[in-house]
Amino acid sequence: MALQYFQYLGSPNIGLFIIATDEFVLVPSGMSESKIEFLKRCFKVDDVLSLRIRGSKLLGALSVANSNGVLLPYGCEREADLIRERLGVKVASIQTFISLGNRILANDKAAVVDPQMPEEIISIIKEVLNVKVERSTIAGLPYVGSSAVASNKATYAHPKIRPDEASLIENVLDVQIHTGTVINGLPYVKLGLVVNQKGGIVGRGTSGSELMAISKCFLF
Repeated sequence: MALQYFQYLGSPNIGLFIIATDEFVLVPSGMSESKIEFLKRCFKVDDVLSLRIRGSKLLGALSVANSNGVLLPYGCEREADLIRERLGVKVASIQTFISLGNRILANDKAAVVDPQMPEEIISIIKEVLNVKVERSTIAGLPYVGSSAVASNKATYAHPKIRPDEASLIENVLDVQIHTGTVINGLPYVKLGLVVNQKGGIVGRGTSGSELMAISKCFLF
């Protein structure tokens, strides 16, 4: 399987709920077994962990992961223990920032973060995700996590990303950037797109031309 349409709780904003890495997928607790099996096939992973974060199903908004580790917001010690036990990866609970998924863009090589991210948090990101980290904006905004989706193959980004931002992010993440939208014109592409190197899902309502652009970007 390559790029597939998907929705959750009737919403096309699947990136708010689901996180995929090359090694595992995180989904909200309560997701049906049929959907979990579909995601296993789509992303070609064996490990799908169901959980809530701070009692919320918005995993993609609140947390960030790559194949090496998971970053959670403050007050998630029980969730961190569960992830360590089930997936065997590094986990840290980050002070101050709640919506980590909006502020951090990462693959297995590097991460790009909100320019206001404190140095002490950047040190934790480096340690847990085992990556180098640089600060940047996308389209002049600090929401680098919601304005782009990165894998170890490519990055799909907000159509108004500036040339200097694109150049920095390409160099840091070591992948080419392509630009476009999801769900019929939405520039905050993470909302409707989840990928790893092996496959991806897009929110229902994504147009044929957007689907083609995403497939070309990630070579699906």
